[in-house]
Amino acid sequence: MKNYIINTLAYNEQVRILFIDNTDIVKEICKDKNMNKLLKTALSRTVSIASLISRNLKGKERISLTVNPSDRKYKIFADADSLGNVRGYINDELLNADLNELSIEQLMGTEGYIQVEKDIGMSNLFTGVTEMKYGNIVDDFSYYFKQSEQTSSLFSLNIVFDENAEVILSRGIFAELLPGAPINLIDNINKIITDNTLLLYTLDNDKEFKDIPNLLFKDIKILGIDQIQFFCKCSKDFFMGMLKSLDKEELTDAYENDKPIEIVCNRCGKKIEFCKDYIKKFI
Repeated sequence: MKNYIINTLAYNEQVRILFIDNTDIVKEICKDKNMNKLLKTALSRTVSIASLISRNLKGKERISLTVNPSDRKYKIFADADSLGNVRGYINDELLNADLNELSIEQLMGTEGYIQVEKDIGMSNLFTGVTEMKYGNIVDDFSYYFKQSEQTSSLFSLNIVFDENAEVILSRGIFAELLPGAPINLIDNINKIITDNTLLLYTLDNDKEFKDIPNLLFKDIKILGIDQIQFFCKCSKDFFMGMLKSLDKEELTDAYENDKPIEIVCNRCGKKIEFCKDYIKKFI
């Protein structure tokens, strides 16, 4: 199992703690050659958080996250469903921006906000919006839970790069207090995570990731391990209908001038290109 989430209860079942290793998923979504380390970090954080909070979903429910920096042209998207299917992307305006080695906090600015949409089916969609008080995405989603759902929680995420700025490790933890739990437990968990950073977020140890929960917390109960995967239904066949919707003049111009038509999936950011031979079929 390459990408998975370990679901646990700790502190006499007063806290739910999820552990995620989604290295392969993050590698897949960050493979765009135009994506620098800053954007990979921002996208991986958003996708990891979507994956973690999707474990609260049931049936055919889906959660969608949008990170909106102060510059409204820029967007970071991620969504996940109850079956562990995850996807995410950065819009072209941000992907092609000249960021001049900004930090995430500088990229988000002082007026950023996050948006959370939960689709529970039957055309029922619940939306929550909060300001980005911290501007680092990770703490901002903890703040979202505190403001919108009155739940004390903690995210700890880390992505490790090699010397070529390629992703080699992506892991994280999500801790959520259950009703009646003492508020100070979040501080205790945060200290344990901080004191064990090397164990959690480096490749240079001899411990399996699935063994880490028991190494960190004495009173912990493993409820299960759920597989997660990068998945999107988009394909050339899927986008054929969109190609058909273009007017004949536009199709003819593309065909005669040998200009490929590119369509971008608005769910995973994948770019599908239709060459001259494909376009000919619709003229």
